[in-house]
Amino acid sequence: MKKIVITTGLLIFTLNSVNGQSTTENGTPLNQKFGFVAGYYGFQFKNPGFQIGLENYMATTSHFQVVGGLYAQFHHQKDRQTSIALNARIGQRYTTKFGLMLESHLGIGVQQTFYTSKVYDLTANPIAESTLKTNKTGAMPNIALGVGYDFSKKTKLPVTLYVRPNVSWLYPDKNLVFKTTGNIETGVIYKPTFKK
Repeated sequence: MKKIVITTGLLIFTLNSVNGQSTTENGTPLNQKFGFVAGYYGFQFKNPGFQIGLENYMATTSHFQVVGGLYAQFHHQKDRQTSIALNARIGQRYTTKFGLMLESHLGIGVQQTFYTSKVYDLTANPIAESTLKTNKTGAMPNIALGVGYDFSKKTKLPVTLYVRPNVSWLYPDKNLVFKTTGNIETGVIYKPTFKK
């Protein structure tokens, strides 16, 4: 495990070793246009999943960034459902000089959910149990608020750690109604620097 962490750290520093980097007043690199996201996605806070994504920094000032992102999310809820979602978001990110990061996002996505249900035949002797599998595609508007720490403000590491609770509304769910869920996202944003 130590070898993987050390190798990953060396790779990040190697990819980021670019000369002539121009910055804003608080040290935000102007030639960082994209970020790669990877992390944990907790459906209803407790059902495990993962998230990967790509962020585009559309505008940058000394403290603010306008962020557009496209994220793929996956989760599994044992004996109930598994889902895959593609989520587009736009938001703003505020970063202090010492690295504290606050953010807010609005998003819209599409989610494919695979439902698993137990079905019991009470007329059989003994009672028979079977599994019913269905799936539905639905729209998923969402709101996310986040907090994190941007290591690039005080070090040369182009990484931000984040925790981002969100609320999403899925329509239709398997009962053809809106389903509101609270979720949690946490992970790493890697922001490579490219030459101008």
